[in-house]
Amino acid sequence: MTFHETSFDLEEFSSSDAGRPSGKPDRTRPASTQKARRSGLWFRIHGLAGLNFSLLLALISLTGTLAVFSAEFDWLITPSMRAAAPVAANDIAWTNIAASLAEYAPNAEIETIEAGETSAFAPAAYVFMSDGNRRVIRFDPVTGAVQGDHAFLGAKSLLRAIHSRLLLGNEIGPMIVSFTAFFLLASLVSALFTYRRWWRGFLRWPKRGRSARVFWGDAHRLAGLWSIAFGFAIALTGIWYFVEDTGGRAPAFERQAFTEADMSNREAAVRFPEALAAVRSAYPDLSIRRIDWPWHGDAGFRFYGQDGTLLVRPRANGIGVDFTTRDVAFRHSGADASMHQRIAEAADPVHMGYFAGFWSKLLWFLSGALLTFVMASGAVIYAKRLTRETDGPIRLRNLIMTLALPMMAIGAMLALMPATVAALS
Repeated sequence: MTFHETSFDLEEFSSSDAGRPSGKPDRTRPASTQKARRSGLWFRIHGLAGLNFSLLLALISLTGTLAVFSAEFDWLITPSMRAAAPVAANDIAWTNIAASLAEYAPNAEIETIEAGETSAFAPAAYVFMSDGNRRVIRFDPVTGAVQGDHAFLGAKSLLRAIHSRLLLGNEIGPMIVSFTAFFLLASLVSALFTYRRWWRGFLRWPKRGRSARVFWGDAHRLAGLWSIAFGFAIALTGIWYFVEDTGGRAPAFERQAFTEADMSNREAAVRFPEALAAVRSAYPDLSIRRIDWPWHGDAGFRFYGQDGTLLVRPRANGIGVDFTTRDVAFRHSGADASMHQRIAEAADPVHMGYFAGFWSKLLWFLSGALLTFVMASGAVIYAKRLTRETDGPIRLRNLIMTLALPMMAIGAMLALMPATVAALS
């Protein structure tokens, strides 16, 4: 977009009420002119980073906001996901679950067993059945009995596939999405320089009785201020994901190999109680959230969870037990991680908002909805500004440039949707 060819009202966006009081003579015109030029530069940056990418950013923000409670959406429509008797993670009957799983799917390729997102969710096992289909098996957390199974495809898997990679594949998709975080960050920083004395605007409600364009501008600024801290958290973690996607991934935690063995699911389930007992003894502070079933050709269970370390994923706290030797093969805690690893581990809890359970997720959901409104209202403001452009070719060109990215993204998603649904199913 060429901004000097497009008319805009800088004072309207930067809020004249928040600047120098009107009616007073300007005795410092040179300084005022310099400030106006700087403000104009920041406005152009804001327009390039925000308005031109507002629809694409709104799509990513909307799917991310819905993804915060995507598991709860699945819980509402899938009865087998609901725990028959909600219990704490430490009280889940893991041994009974392992035995039930081996009997229910003796020939399946078992990936992992996980506790539910909250105590209201039934524990789940993710498996590839003998027919090649991926299924999620649910268990009663108290008795370990199988409650049922369902497809992997759901609101959670689909929303996250759209939000994290726009359905464009696991290589290029995440890189494209994470790169948009730079535009979000530029939009946030430039907004603070464009909106003069922005700290006074938290209670400056949209004025009534004025034009629709002014109303949308006021609403855009107000919502932007209330979501500014959240926006910075999302932008910075998004940039971190881009760093990881381009080679800056943190080193993995140490995980030694197990003894080689070829055991059936039933034989592994028989060895499970001894492995669990070894974990309770060697790592008593670990609240188990995930158990990796023995992989092809090895003889060990891997247990992951939380041990009180702040802002780390369950995988940061782990222990592996070789059930042929009854030895602990490895043990690591997020508290002992390097700075690089701690930053990498903190990215997901902060970006997704689950670091403090339901209340942090609720805050992230509301903040995400507000940020989505900011991006959508930015598109409305720009659309109204385009209507004032008298030069038809310039107006058409700017409109095409604004709609090109989101339309390309939506078109690609629609084209890839059948293949993605089939893969997730």
